[in-house]
Amino acid sequence: MRKIACQNFKGGTGKTTTVISLAHCLAEAGHKVLVVDLDAQGNVAESFGVECENSLYDLLVDGKPLADCLVEARKNLFCLLSDQTLAACETVLVTRPRREEALKRALVDVEQILPGISVVLLDCSPSLSILGQNALVYVDELLLPVSMDYLAMVGVGQVFENLKMVEEYFEKEVRVCGILPTFYDQRVNVSKDVLAALRERYGDLVMPPVRVDTKIQQASSRQQTIVEFGGRSRAREDYQKIYEELFV
Repeated sequence: MRKIACQNFKGGTGKTTTVISLAHCLAEAGHKVLVVDLDAQGNVAESFGVECENSLYDLLVDGKPLADCLVEARKNLFCLLSDQTLAACETVLVTRPRREEALKRALVDVEQILPGISVVLLDCSPSLSILGQNALVYVDELLLPVSMDYLAMVGVGQVFENLKMVEEYFEKEVRVCGILPTFYDQRVNVSKDVLAALRERYGDLVMPPVRVDTKIQQASSRQQTIVEFGGRSRAREDYQKIYEELFV
């Protein structure tokens, strides 16, 4: 089972879109996948058009059984959802011992509860938080979406610095499986400049870019992923390529 966090400390880089798109590609290919929403905005629930009786807060803080917190959003695609209550989660966790391992402990039985699960994808908030640390202590790999602006590129550097801290303090090595350029528009100079700078600095870690596509917003308004939205689209083609590069 692969465990991958999607993280950048800059907001608006397409983390949620990336997570739900790759998760749906995996599910359509017959893989069983779990999406964990670590952002209090609750965008994963909104994107899939699903609700939960028990959220990630109930799992981490109140100790609800994992099986009672899972929601099947699509065939083969399960979710641990979050909402505004997650904002209070950190206040509680900070008082508890081994607070950075709360998620790891909560998901210890995931392979028994979801037999045959292939991938766990974590949608992280754009902040250096206790839940963000929980994500890195749990996962083995990290995917970094980077929108085509310089602040997002700075966020990549911050994530790498955080990985060093995790390795030093928790003796846990997390491999960066890819840096994913998002919202790429070849007609705009800054897109080309940022992509070139990323490739110069990070080399083969930089994946093929996901092109800007208004159909992502159209799909979101219908509570669909770009995978199921229908018709041809640049983003659908691009995320299919990313899926194949990461998982095939």
